[in-house]
Amino acid sequence: MKHVGIAISWLCLTLSSACVHGQTQNPTTKPTDPSEVRQMLDKGIDVLPKDALFTVPVGGLERTGAKQAALALTGEVFTRALRVTIGRASAESNVTQLTVNNTVPIRKGETLVASFALRGKRPDGKTPAEMMFLFERSTDPWTKSISQNVTAPRDGVTWRRVSLAFAAAEEYAPGQAMVSLRFAFGPQTLEVADLKVVSVGTGRTVDELQRLSAELNPLGKATVTVNPTVRKQVMAGFGGNYCQARYGSTEKIDAIGQYTLDNLQVAVARVGLPLNYWAPQKGVYREEAQAKAAFELLQELKKRKIPVIASVWEGPDWLLPGEREATGKVLSPYRYDDCIETIVRFLVTARDKYQAPVDYFSFNEADFGVNFKFSAQEIVAFLRKAAVRFKAEGLSTRFLIGDTANGGNLAGYAAPLLADKELAPYLGPIAFHSWDALSANENAYTAIADLGRKYGKPVWCTEAGHDAQLWQQPNPWASHENALRLSAAYARTIQLSGAATMLYWTYQDNYPLLNREATRPYPALAAIRMMESVFPSGATVVGTTADHEALSAVATLGPNGKGTKLLLVNRGGAGQVTVRGLRSNAKATLVTLGEPGANATLAPGGPDFVLALPSRSVTVLSLESSE
Repeated sequence: MKHVGIAISWLCLTLSSACVHGQTQNPTTKPTDPSEVRQMLDKGIDVLPKDALFTVPVGGLERTGAKQAALALTGEVFTRALRVTIGRASAESNVTQLTVNNTVPIRKGETLVASFALRGKRPDGKTPAEMMFLFERSTDPWTKSISQNVTAPRDGVTWRRVSLAFAAAEEYAPGQAMVSLRFAFGPQTLEVADLKVVSVGTGRTVDELQRLSAELNPLGKATVTVNPTVRKQVMAGFGGNYCQARYGSTEKIDAIGQYTLDNLQVAVARVGLPLNYWAPQKGVYREEAQAKAAFELLQELKKRKIPVIASVWEGPDWLLPGEREATGKVLSPYRYDDCIETIVRFLVTARDKYQAPVDYFSFNEADFGVNFKFSAQEIVAFLRKAAVRFKAEGLSTRFLIGDTANGGNLAGYAAPLLADKELAPYLGPIAFHSWDALSANENAYTAIADLGRKYGKPVWCTEAGHDAQLWQQPNPWASHENALRLSAAYARTIQLSGAATMLYWTYQDNYPLLNREATRPYPALAAIRMMESVFPSGATVVGTTADHEALSAVATLGPNGKGTKLLLVNRGGAGQVTVRGLRSNAKATLVTLGEPGANATLAPGGPDFVLALPSRSVTVLSLESSE
């Protein structure tokens, strides 16, 4: 990951403990009149051309064997729809996409609302179609104001009305921004209609508009089925990244980092190895400033008995020439030995002088090149050499397998490392970053779990988050939407990839969980604490399914099989969820993170748990007895 976090203002949240089974509470949140959103859209300033879906052709049709067509419709409030049929899978979702430029100026921080309808299905007739909606700069670096996957209703026939609120990340003249609709999510037929993006100025917050939008699409009735006999990964617990020295900080830990160490259950920590500061010249090692801060942090983590990953981002100019912090810089094979020596000297110093041996090592996002770029074959060659030097120095440090920029890239990148028998004794967990957790094809994430099972390796998510460009948006950290999307990303990652640990980016002042002084918590911190209770070290993830696209569900058996917990993330409007497969006579507790005054409630009696979930909420159902 490459960014610098900032602290911003506080928005309220509700984190409340609700009833035991058999008691109910009435939500106090007033339902929204859907016409309020529609009136807002009608009064807003259109930023796209009229009939935006039909002004330009879909790009990249030939790359996925795709076709497009304009359909005439009857019996709907809209009369035309764009149909896109994808014929074959692609590694990238943007190879087939529609892009439409803005036609009016947009100010930075201006609140925008996108609205459209979609429906469709995949060839099996059972799985709904999906697409990604983005609003981004129309040229490099493609700064994104929003990127969100949306899924059609499961029946493939009903239209789903989607409304998304977001703030403009930059100021744009006409033509400098664009809406992108990405369709390349495997074979499917998707229909989109009535696309609008309007500006509503700066008088309404994104969180407020997201709440209004969600209530246009109530969850309704949904079912979650838990099968405690299907045992999956055993959790190692949660953790976080502590990488500020890599960005130039000379302090061991900042206030937010200290808070997380003292108040969260940090099972694993990832630290930035500041190679550029440590070895400014060949053969010169400076145990001062940023490097000393990293050493002292490693020492502190070891005192707390926390396993540690050391990852390299930037390299010194003499070793890795090019513009500072540029991505995709390739290390010459003639420099492999020099690079390995600088890493070995750091690890030996940490072990011998600070009594802080490093458990695992990686290059950050080497598949993408942030900032060292290695192909899968090149990283195998590098690690083979490094393994010899590590062994000669008596280092027990193992290499992470991958540590890729996204989960979707992991399987292809990690396969050659896992297949290399010479490297096998030196390899640690399979590792990836979850920035694409809400957009990647489901098969890409289940392929990670398949690799873990095939090679008997644990799977770790070493940068956990939902949007690698979130720092570009104005004031996102204190929003409820951030906490909601983060929870959904954690749930999907754990459910599909088999991840046994999630390391939040970061447990310091970068994508912060609190304000800079660590005196004011943000909603994302409450979400992390709730999820810590569901996925502690020793808990076992069990089979869980949900039958609604807006609902994420993951259940665990507690350590030693004691107790059951169910995480429910509702990204839609309010609804009723029936939970099957658990003993409904067990003592139950609910905790809800939602809008102020909105709590989940349990209906009395019955063979199943029946929960009323508020709009845009995260809920944990805890059962005391073992299932």
